[in-house]
Amino acid sequence: MEYSNFKRYEKVLEENRRRLEIARRFEEPDRIPVLINVQGPYYARLFGIPLSLYYRNLKTMLEVQVKGLEWRLNWLKDDLVYVGVNLDWGPIAEGVFFNCEIAMPDERDPWRSPWIIPSVKSLDDIDGLEVPDPREHKGVKEFYSQLEKLRRLAREHYEGLSVGGMFQIHPPVSAAGSLLGPQRLYTWMLRYPDEMHKLFRKLEEAYVLLQEYYYEVTGSEPGYLALNDDHAGYLSRKLYEKFALPYNSRLYERFGTRYRYLHMDSHMDHITDIIRDVYKVGYVDVGVENDIRVIAREFKGKVVVDGNANWRVLLSGNLRLIEQEVEKCVYYAAPGGGYVFDNGGETYAEIPPEMLKYEVEYAKSVGRYPINLNSFKHMKKEELAKDENDDSYW
Repeated sequence: MEYSNFKRYEKVLEENRRRLEIARRFEEPDRIPVLINVQGPYYARLFGIPLSLYYRNLKTMLEVQVKGLEWRLNWLKDDLVYVGVNLDWGPIAEGVFFNCEIAMPDERDPWRSPWIIPSVKSLDDIDGLEVPDPREHKGVKEFYSQLEKLRRLAREHYEGLSVGGMFQIHPPVSAAGSLLGPQRLYTWMLRYPDEMHKLFRKLEEAYVLLQEYYYEVTGSEPGYLALNDDHAGYLSRKLYEKFALPYNSRLYERFGTRYRYLHMDSHMDHITDIIRDVYKVGYVDVGVENDIRVIAREFKGKVVVDGNANWRVLLSGNLRLIEQEVEKCVYYAAPGGGYVFDNGGETYAEIPPEMLKYEVEYAKSVGRYPINLNSFKHMKKEELAKDENDDSYW
């Protein structure tokens, strides 16, 4: 592992941070920030490192993420605002905390992403589910032990590199989706609402205990809360208000006194007023299934919008489709600031890097302020007039 000083990137990082901060104030910088959600598994596939090695070896995990940061800064050239790595266990926290079986990548399937094998299969399993004390939990303690080892490795080999990590489950609805499986989750909310609330209360208790333990073990300052709640977006508004709203509201009120973030790689366009006026979220990460016109209209000037570009067009290799997707997001969401261009959800490993680079370059090109239709290749005034009342146009 070679020594590297990331402080040499400080000038470009500072420029990117300044652009993002202007946009987050609902003002217009020189162009829209383009900040792509790229994580360790994408880097691993990009560099040919099996996930079976990435998830099991701290040194490899660190090297892959560092190489990925340098790839972004020197080749992809999106608007990265800081250089940092994370202890990455994959989306398995619920399974670890509640002692589920975990399917990990191995020699037989080295590229398999970690996933939880659902363990709650009967109503009796809900009654028998106990919320552990994080201070006594082997898996939680192992996570923070590995986090400290990763920090030591980073200090020895890199300067100007931050290291983060947090053991935390999803909020109750999505956490339940991991423990039950999606089909059982949605069916049981209709059939057994009282029992599901019993489960959600236990998951809320677990979330609170893990959050407080995170502050205790890391010394991090409270006040910032980011919820990742994909499963809840598939509920109707009525069911969302019944099963997700009470629990998420209490978590935001308890832990999000300074700043609130919400990621939903599912629908949020039917609950925008709840997100804006009840949760009072400041920043939303928007999945591809949302209508960007609704999102932009409802959040304009009050909630920073990140994402929504459909990553599936990158798989097509069709530059015209990529351009159209970029133009759609920029036209509706960028005017007035408050928009950060990104794909909806995470950048998946199968996305060709050349297509990702083209998307970044095109977004920078047409996303210059003031937004000008003359710089667009596909969106024209006569087409926009037709678009106003046609939900299927895009």
